[in-house]
Amino acid sequence: MRDPAGGEPFRILVVCTANICRSVMAQAFLERDVLARGLGVTVASCGIRFDGEPASETVVGVLAERSLDVTGHRSRRFTPELLAAADLVVTMERMQAREVTVAVGGLSSRVHTLGALVEWLRTDDLGGSPAERVARFAAGRQPGDLLGSGRDEIEDPHGRSKRVHRKAADRIEALCAALLDGLFGPVREV
Repeated sequence: MRDPAGGEPFRILVVCTANICRSVMAQAFLERDVLARGLGVTVASCGIRFDGEPASETVVGVLAERSLDVTGHRSRRFTPELLAAADLVVTMERMQAREVTVAVGGLSSRVHTLGALVEWLRTDDLGGSPAERVARFAAGRQPGDLLGSGRDEIEDPHGRSKRVHRKAADRIEALCAALLDGLFGPVREV
């Protein structure tokens, strides 16, 4: 894995079902926060389905309320190359983590639900590089942790009200900030 301290950017890939709602929001929040923190991190997103679709109109509107412009976004379906290039793959649901892990063997240590990884990072105080922290989390994960469903998942707001989209955006935004805090340390007050 690459590490910002080593000169190569740390690469985060966000995955959801269609790459038109949740992963679009997560990518926008992460890119904004990475830039604000001056981190050597690149962020991309993809989905399990679809290529070339724009972000949903509701997502465009909800993110515009937060001064984020995703009007140029076009969905892309995951590929083995895209997944293999990532140091960390975060999914919105366990099903997505299972699907990309099965599609590209050997990546299970880098594929996690955003919610589960953030929850673990909040309790891990052993330090180390982002790559070491992700590896430590993967080493402690149990085989059944990606089965079924759980509170680590982010419900898909697609086709629902703007209020539901805002609620999803609030949760995703908080988890993205916590992910960066957990991997790179909290933002220091100046």
